Amino acid sequence: MAKSPQHPGDAEFERQFEAATREAREADRIEPRAIALKYDATQGLVLVELRSGFVFGFPPERISGLEGATAKQLAGARISPSGDGLHWDDQDVQVSLTGLIRDALNLEDWAPRLMGQLRSAAKARAARLNGLKGGRPSKSSKSTRRSKERA
Repeated sequence: MAKSPQHPGDAEFERQFEAATREAREADRIEPRAIALKYDATQGLVLVELRSGFVFGFPPERISGLEGATAKQLAGARISPSGDGLHWDDQDVQVSLTGLIRDALNLEDWAPRLMGQLRSAAKARAARLNGLKGGRPSKSSKSTRRSKERA
């Protein structure tokens, strides 16, 4: 006899619902959201107006499933209610705006460098030199040094 799936209790459901709501609000606050979408046949670009006021354009052939779409089909796109999804229902194509921008700007490769989070030869060399000096001072030695300096 097959077991029925376990359903969370009311308290657990409320906790999960509140957590999901917080995550959605945070994503809505920091992630790009589309407010307008159109195909510009003159430029051959799909143009997405973002809530921030910027306009992002891309050639439709860069999206799998839109390579051979006509101008009329491309013009039939719609934005998801969240503003993160772009949909071409006639072509059965759905695209995440966040993913599209990430790929278009190659964020996985250059954003960490921009933010100083990539390992580099210079950082490795500095870390080795620091290690030769004994590494980072411990937190207790920092507080001891500060208290001596104050005295």
